[in-house]
Amino acid sequence: MKFKTLLLLASFVFLLFFSCAEDTDITVPRNLQEYITVNSNRDLDTVIACAASASGSTSLSYIFYYPVDGATDIRYYETETTAVDENDFSNYRRKNLATDAIFGEKLKRFSRSDTQDSWCIVTYLTNGKLHKSDPIHLKIASKQTVWSNSVTIEYTETTKPKFTWTDNNTTENVIYFQVISDEENTDGEEEFISGTYTQEKTFQFYDTSNVVLDINEGEAPSDLVEDEEYIFSMMGVSQDNWVNLFIQKSFVPRNLEEYIASNATSSLNEITAFAASASGSTSFSYIYYYPITGATDIRYYETTGTALDENNYTNYRRIFLTDTAVYGGKLSRFSRLNSQESWCVVTYLVAGKLYTSKPIRLKNQTKSTEWLSDVTTTFLQTLVPQFTWADGTILDNTAYFQIVSDASDEFLSGTFTTDKMFQYNIDTNVTETINTETPPILVINDTYNITVMGLSDDNWVNLVHQTSFIVQ
Repeated sequence: MKFKTLLLLASFVFLLFFSCAEDTDITVPRNLQEYITVNSNRDLDTVIACAASASGSTSLSYIFYYPVDGATDIRYYETETTAVDENDFSNYRRKNLATDAIFGEKLKRFSRSDTQDSWCIVTYLTNGKLHKSDPIHLKIASKQTVWSNSVTIEYTETTKPKFTWTDNNTTENVIYFQVISDEENTDGEEEFISGTYTQEKTFQFYDTSNVVLDINEGEAPSDLVEDEEYIFSMMGVSQDNWVNLFIQKSFVPRNLEEYIASNATSSLNEITAFAASASGSTSFSYIYYYPITGATDIRYYETTGTALDENNYTNYRRIFLTDTAVYGGKLSRFSRLNSQESWCVVTYLVAGKLYTSKPIRLKNQTKSTEWLSDVTTTFLQTLVPQFTWADGTILDNTAYFQIVSDASDEFLSGTFTTDKMFQYNIDTNVTETINTETPPILVINDTYNITVMGLSDDNWVNLVHQTSFIVQ
């Protein structure tokens, strides 16, 4: 009797386990066709989905999909190889992949780590319906996605930018998916603005004349806001739902001239600013500026390329860069990671007045800054060092900026000369200074630092000398 009871109990546990496993399709695999058959009482609907390889990767793919409101039981199915009939759903087995939300959770994506090409399908359920994507051809091995930021943005109206792009040497694109998202809303999170499909390589916000499909769920997108940072994302998709081209670029409605006009004053006040490439780099640059007391709303503007009039402020768009204080907070600098050369301008407000720098020519590729340490220090007078230096290989320096700081990098003195010589606290040949008070007397036998920057007329730093010295 006990044996029969145990046998019945074991059978019940086995059937329960099998039923649960069958439900998950993971422990006991079930192919997609069987899953469709089990849900044959539901209407069949579609899932908008496509896939791309991650930037620079030969093994990581993203499978993007749009989950409509109420989507549940979201599943991912895949074939073992590409040498199968992709429309025979018995070839697809379910896989359990990590998923995350993008574009303010409007879209989601599976992450797949595999170097092999395959076919895949995404499914989910809604009330009374089974949704299934078209087969997606994963081409991680044979045709990796090209990632780019190359898009032309025109502003016929300030908050209605027009985006135009090329296929960028990719082929087979039959449709283009564009997403506009807010870089960071008031909650500190990315926000979805609009999602549209066109067959043309252009889209204007928000003109639907060439839009063939959207995922805006019948709601008109919010208007763009001046000086807000947005992201334009575009996927060029082939007939088999593989993304051949992925473009992403941030943009800000309203150019520098429009910003200046909105802060019109009798005259523009000038900011001391210049730029240098980081030591040994052709893509990482520093944009230094002197923020006078009370400076607020500090901004960085940049052109697209250099083949333009740098004094035409309609060519400048705001870019959000990381900002750091240097030399004890006397100066600050933006950090820019971009190999493209351009012109830039720094602005800020002080007591309601607008200050702007002169245009700065970024030459990180053509004239990378030389970082050296060849400064000669002599003491013609006790406690009053004299510094001399030579130019490097770039000979178009027209001014030199000297900064003296103590061993803990606290600012002591900041001066400009046209000579390759400067004597501490002696202004005989000083043409300009950022000192707000008389520099302190140096302490004998203490160690200090001297930085010299050689500047060209277009405010590019060709040369940086940095060294330490001991006061005598």
